[in-house]
Amino acid sequence: MDTFKKITLDEQALFTEILNATDSMASEYTFSYLYMWRRNYNLSYAIIEDHLCLVSRSKIYPAFSFCPLPVDGNHDPVKFEKAIEAIESYFEQNDIPVLFGRIEEKKLPFFKEVYGDRIQIESLDSTSDYVYNAKDLITLEGKKFSKKRNHINQFMRRYGEYEYTPVNESNLHECKRILEEWAEKNETNIDEEISEKVACKELCNNWGTFPLKGALIKVNGRYEAFTIGEQLNPEAAVIHIEKGNTDIHGIYTVINRDFCANEWSQVKYINRQEDLGIKGLRKSKLSYNPAFMVEKFLVKVSH
Repeated sequence: MDTFKKITLDEQALFTEILNATDSMASEYTFSYLYMWRRNYNLSYAIIEDHLCLVSRSKIYPAFSFCPLPVDGNHDPVKFEKAIEAIESYFEQNDIPVLFGRIEEKKLPFFKEVYGDRIQIESLDSTSDYVYNAKDLITLEGKKFSKKRNHINQFMRRYGEYEYTPVNESNLHECKRILEEWAEKNETNIDEEISEKVACKELCNNWGTFPLKGALIKVNGRYEAFTIGEQLNPEAAVIHIEKGNTDIHGIYTVINRDFCANEWSQVKYINRQEDLGIKGLRKSKLSYNPAFMVEKFLVKVSH
């Protein structure tokens, strides 16, 4: 069965309709995210039994399938099982162990219903999303955010005035420059084709195509940080990118606060995605006191 095909911009309307019908807080469920990371995941898709089926055959980690998503947002056990069977067949024909990844906790019962005790479930902490109260990120009120306020105070004492500028077509080149400078320090030994730099550039290169918002911070006459996000669902926004000059103390704290205040004050939650198992990133994300985590799991199937 070779029904799976690569994701292109032509799929945006189809995917967006399906993802909008999906009741989820997971960061993966926007077309922008799937498109920007399609090379890294080596993604392909098929519509099977009225389900969007996404398969990753990455060079980095074992091949897996995302949870099949019903096109109308309504779980149909019979069609779900048939979609699962088609995915199994695809994996077996390609001599790949059957694996389902990035599965939200609330979707685990669907797999238990199909497989019973034939599955092994493992927590994927490194891919679980950190979700924050938007109000917390905007106000930074209370003792638990005192260190964040101190970072901003130090930034203001050292640099004084700064400029917040929304991202638009006229300044996207500044985002790309900051991204290049970041990559020179952080992605020196990574295959560029699957790098974060290339993924992030996809959003810049398709700015008018995706429903994105972004911001730049200018310090001493030079843009030094940028961020890009979008609405994830009626209650939440998701931050896709946040890059800046780490030599400027406090700039990440400033751009996070200002972006949320200027662009996302109307939503209840902000999803700042996963920590990838990186200790420093985990510490940073925990320091913002998440309201909750979107926990994700690996589902292994035995025969």
